[in-house]
Amino acid sequence: MANKTPRNVLESNKRYQEKHKKEVYRNQKKSRAKNFILNDARIDELEFFSELINNRMQELKNNNDDN
Repeated sequence: MANKTPRNVLESNKRYQEKHKKEVYRNQKKSRAKNFILNDARIDELEFFSELINNRMQELKNNNDDN
């Protein structure tokens, strides 16, 4: 028999996902972005993302300075 996940673990995972929809969705987006960057992105795309990241970091730093 192949390695099967026990039913109680599957049910527990489902309950967690239903209870934490925003976190699950955010983690899915992070995983997709990371995999794209590590496995598929071309140099021009990486340069574009680097610029976006730098802009976002500056924006977040400015917001923290305002508080």
